[in-house]
Amino acid sequence: MSDKEITTLLTLINHRQDRLAVACKEIADWIDRQGDVPVAGKIRDTLKAVEADEVLVKKTLTSLTLDRPLPRFR
Repeated sequence: MSDKEITTLLTLINHRQDRLAVACKEIADWIDRQGDVPVAGKIRDTLKAVEADEVLVKKTLTSLTLDRPLPRFR
């Protein structure tokens, strides 16, 4: 697997994680509106771990896309 393919795959995984987090937040909001605040709180607490990793994931993806050999000058 090439570096480009790995970067593409990791970017896709990151986007899917973002979408899943948004969906979980919407579910937590809906549960909250239904009156089950403790369950909504548990979902939000779990999502905090995902959000805490977001900076590291984005930094890693950025470094992967930038870590390539410099062009050779003739």
